Amino acid sequence: MSRLTPKIDFHVHPVIIEEALSGDRRLEETVREVYHIGTAVQPLDALAKMLRVAGIDKAVLLSIDTPRGCLPPNDSLAAIIRENRMFIGFAGINPTKGDESIDELENLISQGFRGVKLYPPLQGFRPGDKRLYGFYERVQQLNVPILFHTGVSWIKNVKLGECHPLEVEKVVTSFPALKVVLAHMGFPWVWEAAMMAVKYENVYLDLSGVFMGTPKEHISYVLTKLLTPGFVSRFLADKILFGSDWPRIEPFKMVEAVKSIPMEKHVFDKIMGLNAVKLLGLGEV
Repeated sequence: MSRLTPKIDFHVHPVIIEEALSGDRRLEETVREVYHIGTAVQPLDALAKMLRVAGIDKAVLLSIDTPRGCLPPNDSLAAIIRENRMFIGFAGINPTKGDESIDELENLISQGFRGVKLYPPLQGFRPGDKRLYGFYERVQQLNVPILFHTGVSWIKNVKLGECHPLEVEKVVTSFPALKVVLAHMGFPWVWEAAMMAVKYENVYLDLSGVFMGTPKEHISYVLTKLLTPGFVSRFLADKILFGSDWPRIEPFKMVEAVKSIPMEKHVFDKIMGLNAVKLLGLGEV
């Protein structure tokens, strides 16, 4: 892949990667209980090869600080991003811990993490809670993005109503320099998420996840039937980030799904990687 047109998978969960789980069988069992994933544990090299086959140059690996612990642990994720330049780390932090959350944020960013993953209804908070504003302020100062889970969740005890993308609007308006990514295009609230990205300069959307049929059917529905290629080209070309949601979906299937959408090459290149490069401040990939 040309360095001028990189491909970046912005949404990968390394929860079945041997190196991320550090060989801890109890941690593997916890992952399966929380995420309901049956895929076998595999080495990091298998993921790297899968991404290369899909033509992907880099992938954002996400950790989430769940009530059952950080999955995967930030320490093991830090080791992966130190040793392999293909991977970018987003730290799992629960922002409800006050100064402790801020200290953890600063420590993990100093270790090379380039963003934060938050899953509000799983972590027991509403995004607009003013008690979290100190955390958001520090993230804004550090100039790294927050990826918020929005849209459908398969996790037990997570209420769908609390996953609505408009739950994040107070954060977006209170911290206009904070880079906010709404996961899964907010599906099924795609128009609400899209208009957040249109209205607010600091809001982005990731394409990850398949919630209806095959990847091609899902992406086609979202980008051609709901939003339409013309709307995407005119209003969202600089705001959409490619993502697979691996291990739930294979990256190459998502790449092929996006390729099947009728869009200009410059829009495709932005969605597939250039937007992520700019958002993350990567320079050359």
